[in-house]
Amino acid sequence: MRPRYHFAPAANWLSDPNGLVHHAGEWHLFYQYNPFGEDWGHMSWGHAVSPDLGAWEELPPALLEDERHAIFSGSAVIDHAGSAGLGRDAMVALYTGAVVNGPAHQSQCLAWSTDHGRNWHKFDGNPVLDRQMEDFRDPNVFWHAASQRWIMVVVLSNEQRALLYGSTDLKAWEELSEIPTLGAAGEIWECPLLIELPVEGTGATRWLFKVDVLRGAPGSGALGLTGTFDGIRFTPDAGGWQVLDMGSDFYAAIAWHEPRDAAGRPVWIGWMGNHAYQGRLPQQGWRGAMSVPRRLSLVRSGNGYRLRQEQEPAAVRAVPAAALDAATIPAAARLALPGGTDLTLAIGDADGRLLVLERQGDRLAVTRRDPVSPFLDMVCRAQLDPACALTLWLDAGSVEVLDETGTLALTMQHRMAGEHWSLRYRTGA
Repeated sequence: MRPRYHFAPAANWLSDPNGLVHHAGEWHLFYQYNPFGEDWGHMSWGHAVSPDLGAWEELPPALLEDERHAIFSGSAVIDHAGSAGLGRDAMVALYTGAVVNGPAHQSQCLAWSTDHGRNWHKFDGNPVLDRQMEDFRDPNVFWHAASQRWIMVVVLSNEQRALLYGSTDLKAWEELSEIPTLGAAGEIWECPLLIELPVEGTGATRWLFKVDVLRGAPGSGALGLTGTFDGIRFTPDAGGWQVLDMGSDFYAAIAWHEPRDAAGRPVWIGWMGNHAYQGRLPQQGWRGAMSVPRRLSLVRSGNGYRLRQEQEPAAVRAVPAAALDAATIPAAARLALPGGTDLTLAIGDADGRLLVLERQGDRLAVTRRDPVSPFLDMVCRAQLDPACALTLWLDAGSVEVLDETGTLALTMQHRMAGEHWSLRYRTGA
């Protein structure tokens, strides 16, 4: 079953979102894509556009693997001033070129488009940043107005640390500083993001550094630090790492740095997938979907800050509400669960696939059972304020759980089939 309101490709493999940029009234979503099948490989950039973050149109792939490089993750910017010498308002992509014929080698490369992302040209001088390393990837680039230059954050994946670079022309990059491991759980860093966010209820802002950890981190592997950024270095707050999604399937999320809503909130999107088992899912002609885009802000929490996520209204405005006393619900539905009480919610299909959500006090558990693909059996756990209401955004292939504060998110894939699913709901322990 294809998702009703989450983006998925018409065919083939999809994973990390890349190159998120807004230009000429279009939200551009690029993503890791295999043009030749639904398994990981031949990495290129797929491409979709939307006028509103709700309805997406899939376009032909933008950047294709060539005889030299696979096109790994990266970002895109609009070069309004033409600083790269490629024309004013050129769309410029910075991506990791991974050598395909020869020893493992990753470096940062540049490509550009002058026709709204429909046709691309790879820079003859690639790579633009090369440390002669096997694992050096996933550049995220943005314009930093205060220092009047481009900033790149990129990871040394196997060393669990990130580097910051600066450039005035997107081609020549100067190393500025390092973000060290700082006690982060797990190993293999990927898909970093450094972004300024509003602090709700104040006129202040704070910065978020996010990185995804491929193995050994809690939740989906998305970890974040809040702090300050002065154009050279990121200084983390004392609160330490926070887990940004407690489910198993929210990875590689990056943001459209601009534009922002009236509250100054940018929006990001993540891949609803997990490399531990994604390649084992049953074939259906396509594989992989994106989360609903989420608006981002920070809220004060004790002496620190926590990330708040809210589903982008345009993306979920047509999702119908389902009643908790119904015997069956449609495959795409929104369920509101009250706070202040223990409860159990079970959703299942005719083949015995099941999602069970249980809340007891401040403990939340979401269990996935799949007799057809038992390697998907999993329990994801979180702590929450027992008074908080929850909203489940259910779709064919996924469930996204957010609490009413927006500081708890839990995203999971599922394989339930059919247009309607059974629902069982009860309160009490």
